[in-house]
Amino acid sequence: MAVYTYPNKQEQQVAAHVTSADQLGIAPAELQHTLKLAGLLQTSLEIDTILGFFIDALQEKIEFDGVHFEYSPLLLEHKFGQKKRHTCSYRLKLAGEFLGELEFSRRHRFAQQEMEQLENLLRQLIYPLRNAIWYQQAVTAAQFDPLTGIKNRASLDQNLVREVDLAHRNKTPLSLIIADIDFFKKINDQFGHSAGDEILKAFAKCIDDNLRASDIVFRYGGEEFVVLLTGTDGRSARAVANRIRKAIESFSFSHSSHDDSSKVPLTASLGTASLTAKDTVESLFDKADKALYHAKEAGRNQVISFQSLIKSA
Repeated sequence: MAVYTYPNKQEQQVAAHVTSADQLGIAPAELQHTLKLAGLLQTSLEIDTILGFFIDALQEKIEFDGVHFEYSPLLLEHKFGQKKRHTCSYRLKLAGEFLGELEFSRRHRFAQQEMEQLENLLRQLIYPLRNAIWYQQAVTAAQFDPLTGIKNRASLDQNLVREVDLAHRNKTPLSLIIADIDFFKKINDQFGHSAGDEILKAFAKCIDDNLRASDIVFRYGGEEFVVLLTGTDGRSARAVANRIRKAIESFSFSHSSHDDSSKVPLTASLGTASLTAKDTVESLFDKADKALYHAKEAGRNQVISFQSLIKSA
C-alpha cells in the first residue's frame, strides 16, 4: 500500500495493485503508456535506474520540480531536481513490507486529478521497487561479515581490484595492512567460542575507530583483518598500523561468561605493504602477508612493513 501526505497533513490509503484497465479508468492510449512503463520497470534491479524510468514517465503526465526517495534500512537516498514548497509524499508499502518514502514537490499545489494519475503510476512502480530492494538486500548481505558487521573477504576482493587499478591509472599511492589477533586460539580455548566472537566484534570496532573515513576494514577470515588505505604511502600506512596496534593493546576487551565479566588482554601483529608500479593485486597482498608473518615470528605485538624487510635483506 502507499500512503501519501498532502501539505494539509491529510492522508489517504492507496491500493498497491490493480487488476484491469477499467479499474484504472484510463483510455487505451493511457493503458499503452502504463504498459510501456511497466515493461521498462521490469528491465532492471537497480533502484536508481527504476526510479529514473518512473520519473521520466511521470514527467510526461505531471509537472513537478523535485523528487526525493529514501529507504532508511539500507541507507539509500536518491534526489532528482530541487525541492519546492508544495509536496505530495508517499510511504510505500506492499503486503505490510516497508519499501521507502517517495516525495514529489513543486511551486504550486497538486490537484486531485494529478494525484490520481500519480497514484495509478505508483501501482506500476511498487512491485519492481520491492524486487530491487530485495536484490539490494541480498547484495549487501553478501558483502558484509554477519558477526562483526564489517565488510567481508568477497567485498575485499572487489574493492582491491578496483583500487589497485585506479592507483595504477592515476599514479596515486595505495597501501594495505593485514592485522592478526595474537594467540587467538588460546582465547577460544580458555573462554569459549562465544567469548571469542565478542572479542572479534570488539577488535573489528577498535580498528574501524582508528581509521579515516576513506579507509576500509575487512574481515579476511578467522581472526585476520585487512585494512585498505587509499591515497596512503608506506610511511603513513605504518603510522596507521602502529596507531591500531597501540589502541588494541590499551583497549579494555571484555566478555561475558554466565554472570561474570572478564577482561582479556589483547595484542595484534600487523604487516603493511604499499603498491609499486609493478605490483598486481596478488603481489600487493602477498607482500603485506609476508610482513605480517615476520611480525609474528619476531615476537608479535608489533608492526612490520614489507619495505623494511627489503632494506634488511
